[in-house]
Amino acid sequence: MVVFALNIFDLTGDLEYKTLLAQVDEAKRFKLLKFIHSEDLQRSLFAELLIRKLLIERYRLNNKEIRFLVNEYGKPYCDRVDDFHFNVSHSGDWVVCAVDRVPVGIDIEKISAIDLDISKNFFSEQEHQDLMQSDDPFEYFFTLWSLKESYIKLIGKGLSHPLNSFSMKMLSGSRIGIEVNNAMLENTHFKQYSIDRSYKMAVCSSHADMPEQATIISKNELADHFLLLEAQY
Repeated sequence: MVVFALNIFDLTGDLEYKTLLAQVDEAKRFKLLKFIHSEDLQRSLFAELLIRKLLIERYRLNNKEIRFLVNEYGKPYCDRVDDFHFNVSHSGDWVVCAVDRVPVGIDIEKISAIDLDISKNFFSEQEHQDLMQSDDPFEYFFTLWSLKESYIKLIGKGLSHPLNSFSMKMLSGSRIGIEVNNAMLENTHFKQYSIDRSYKMAVCSSHADMPEQATIISKNELADHFLLLEAQY
C-alpha cells in the first residue's frame, strides 16, 4: 500500500490548467467545468491526476488509455488492471489517496465547529456517549467521522451502509477496532495519519501492512509530470 497527500494551495506560480484538464477524459472534464468554485475543481482534478500518475508509473499505461468506471454504489475503479485498488478523499486544502492490491478506504476531514447533536443521527449510541465525554469533542467527532468513512469506502457501499450500524472502538496501545452487531470484526485494520493539525485522516484495509507515514507530493510536481507528457506528444 502507498498513501499520498497533496496540498492544493502549495502553489508558488501559475499552472496551465487548460493543459491539465486535457489529461482527463471528456466526461470527467465536463463534470469538472461545472464546478462553481475553482477550489472544488482543483481538488477533483488533482485527485484524478494523482491516480493517473500512479497507473502510468506502475503499469506503463498510456494516459489516454486509462478509463475509470464505478460500481453499483459509485466507487470508481480502473477497468484496465485487476490488482489496482484505490480510494481518494479531499477536504479543505488537502487531497489524499491510498493505493493497494486489495480494496482500501481513505478519508480526510477538516476539523470545524459543528452542532455536535448531529452525532445522534450518524453515530452509534456508544460513540455519541464517548464523544460527549471526550476532552475535545470537535476533534473526536472528526476522528470518528474519518475512521467510519474510511470503512464505508473500503467496503464500497457508500451511503447505503448507515454510519450508525457499526461502532469504532479505541483499544489499548493506540489500536482501533470496529464492532458490528455486538461483535468485533476481524481482518479490518485502521491507521490514522497526521499531515496537518487541523485535519483528521484515516485509512482502512483488510491487512495491517500500511505505511508509517503518508508521502507528501507537491502540486507542481504532479502538474509537471503531465505537462511533460503533453510535451512529448
